[in-house]
Amino acid sequence: MKLDGTITIGRLLTCHPGATRFFIRRKMLCVGCPAQDYHTLEDVARLYGVELDELVKNVKDAIRIDENDKK
Repeated sequence: MKLDGTITIGRLLTCHPGATRFFIRRKMLCVGCPAQDYHTLEDVARLYGVELDELVKNVKDAIRIDENDKK
C-alpha cells in the first residue's frame, strides 16, 4: 500500500490503526467521519488548510512511531 495523498482515510486507518491518534491529537474529525471511506489525505489537507506533503510526512512519522512502540 502506497501512503500518499490518494489514500482514503478509511483505508489508512484500517491498515494503520495507530494513525488514529494522529488525527485525534490534531483535532481533525477524520476518525469516525461518515466520509472517511471516500475522503483522501489530499481532501483532508485541503479541508484543514495544511500542505499535503507535510501532512503525509507527519502521518508516516506517526505510523512509524506507533509501530516502533509496539516492538
